[in-house]
Amino acid sequence: MEKSTEPNESGLEQGINEASEISTSKKIDQEKEKSQAVTESEPTQAPIQFDTLELIDYPGILKNMVQADNWMKSGKEIQEVITQFENRFGAIYNEKKKQFIALEGNDLDFEFSPNYKKEFSLLVREYKTNKSSHYKSQEKNQKENLEKRLEIIEKIKALIGTNENNSNNYKEFRALQEEWHQAGTVSRAETNNVWETYKHHVKRFYDFLHLDRALRDKDFKHNYEEKLKLIEKAEALVENPDVVVAVRELNILHRQWKNDLGPVAAEHKVILWNRFQEATSKIHDRKNEYNKNIDAILIENFERKKAILEAIIKLYTDHPANHNAWQNSLKKVAVLKEEFHNVGRIPRAQNKAIWNEFRLTLKNFNQKKNEFYKNQKQEEKKHIDQKKQLITEVKTILESSDWRSYIGRMKAIQVAWKKTGRISRKQSNLLWEEFKTATDTYFARLKNKEEAYSIEDQAILKAKRAYFQDLKTQKAPTETEELFEYIENAFKHWTEIGTPSEGVKNSTHKEYIEFLKGLWKHTKLKGEEKTAALFKTDMMLLKDNQEGLNKEHVLLNKKIEESKNELIQLQNNLAFFSNTSADNPVVQEVNSKIELLTNKIENWKTKVNQIKALGRELKKSQEQSLTEELDEE
Repeated sequence: MEKSTEPNESGLEQGINEASEISTSKKIDQEKEKSQAVTESEPTQAPIQFDTLELIDYPGILKNMVQADNWMKSGKEIQEVITQFENRFGAIYNEKKKQFIALEGNDLDFEFSPNYKKEFSLLVREYKTNKSSHYKSQEKNQKENLEKRLEIIEKIKALIGTNENNSNNYKEFRALQEEWHQAGTVSRAETNNVWETYKHHVKRFYDFLHLDRALRDKDFKHNYEEKLKLIEKAEALVENPDVVVAVRELNILHRQWKNDLGPVAAEHKVILWNRFQEATSKIHDRKNEYNKNIDAILIENFERKKAILEAIIKLYTDHPANHNAWQNSLKKVAVLKEEFHNVGRIPRAQNKAIWNEFRLTLKNFNQKKNEFYKNQKQEEKKHIDQKKQLITEVKTILESSDWRSYIGRMKAIQVAWKKTGRISRKQSNLLWEEFKTATDTYFARLKNKEEAYSIEDQAILKAKRAYFQDLKTQKAPTETEELFEYIENAFKHWTEIGTPSEGVKNSTHKEYIEFLKGLWKHTKLKGEEKTAALFKTDMMLLKDNQEGLNKEHVLLNKKIEESKNELIQLQNNLAFFSNTSADNPVVQEVNSKIELLTNKIENWKTKVNQIKALGRELKKSQEQSLTEELDEE
């Protein structure tokens, strides 16, 4: 344990000189620290089992290590992961390159950079950057701390020889001592030199000051109280269940006792030191007991690993019977693998054997799993073939001239479909859509839907289809105003043919509207002019359709809202530029986007106003028609 140098007082002057506790030579300090320091035991980290890792797993492992809070303490482990990855990837890369050269005759176009390699390289770059930044920051802090400590030494030197009141000098000296203890670490090369310089000038200060007994007693009292606090902390550590943590904290207390605190009155010195040493001895005994039990802990870990292997073996020897059971087993094995790796060290003699047994157990599990899914694929193929046969039969029936006579068979096919075995969801969805479309087509034919409509509705649908077919054969004008008039007349005639009853499906209507709007493709209009023409056409076709106007209104409002949000974001981004000069190409690009969005928003607002105006006209027209009907009644 670290020992604090305690004073032997034989008079005021000797007490003053020894109060600094820094007269002991560096050699003695180092020998005592070496002989008494409690060894801190770091917890053992489970080694990474590289033999079982896939290359695709390395980025995840490296990411966890380089982004951990204590990443700087894992330098060797991180470098080992990088070396292992580069060696294994290099072998694969060379093999791929040989295969490419054998196929192409040269390696000019050879490239092999999978995603996991890119991700791993980015993490290595991040680690090196962070490491460089850390050491630069550490070097900067140590330099600043050295400057602080040298400044404190100069201030102590300045106190020596002054004629001010001893009490004031002593207070200032104590404040400087506190600053010294609060200052951070300096580089190892400067540590001994600055410490020896500090001790030298502190001793000179005490020699010069010749403290009176009242001030000395005050200093003794302060040191007594602080050492008592350290003792109480040490005694509390005796009860700490984690002996490793207790040892680590105890060493900190010893360093504080030795470096931060001065002497106490002679009558308290031995009592305090013995009490501190008693707590230290108890913690040291606990550490020794912990080390004695290491063998038992290793054996216990060995037994835990054997139990984990038995649990894995049981998972595949019980032969899971279906997909869900195997998936549950896979999840359990993943948990058991993690437990196996986290168990900790075992006796060296059993390490290789238990590791080989672990790999063999996992291999056997995977073999059983693969056998199951191989059989599953064969069964799935048979079920897929059965479903495809049913689909083919339905399509054959649809092509038959006497398809109406197959009603009973079609119902039987639907029952047979439900009885076919399980297949993957993706395949099932695809085949089901094909099967459903074919069967729906068959039963839709049976219902003969259009023939079920009223005679008037059938006549309207028939007339609209005939008119549409005739319109498609006509040549439409390509000049803007003429085409507007052509579309308006065509739609007017379409409306005059009649409107089917509510609930009657008029699939031709949507196709007809799209045809009329498509006529603008044959004109010379481009860009904004063409967009404006299409919008005007939409308004023309929707002027008597309140529901259509409402939908168009909602769509435009949504575009305006989204563009406003994007505009705000761009304006916020512009505020963060340090150089907002018009010559800045990035600023120019942002301003261009802002101008474009502003124009779009204004354009859409204009369209919204046009829609609102049409809506008001339609409402007014409907109210007028209702009034006229009431007057007639």
